Amino acid sequence: MTLRRPGQRAGTPRPEPPQPFERYWSRTGTEPVTARSAMGVRLILAALFTPVFLAGTALFWFWATQTGPGDVPGADSLQTLTAICAGLSLFALTDLIIVLRRRRRRRPPPSR
Repeated sequence: MTLRRPGQRAGTPRPEPPQPFERYWSRTGTEPVTARSAMGVRLILAALFTPVFLAGTALFWFWATQTGPGDVPGADSLQTLTAICAGLSLFALTDLIIVLRRRRRRRPPPSR
């Protein structure tokens, strides 16, 4: 007894699984055949801005702890800036992790 996919007739050969870097489906769009991914740019931007946003988070947090009543900018404004920088640093760090994982998955294993 052979296993079949739902809707597959008996006797039809099962399609071979795609090889690495092979498409699951044929091209139907108008994108160029040699289109390149923006992974390198994403890697550079994420690696650059993750420490910048982390430093901004630390700076605004420290500044917010040093403000007193009546200071301008106020503690609420600085805490808002701290939260914004923390969110952006989390976003940049997540993007950095995703890009590195995708690059590692795309590279062929080293030959020995």
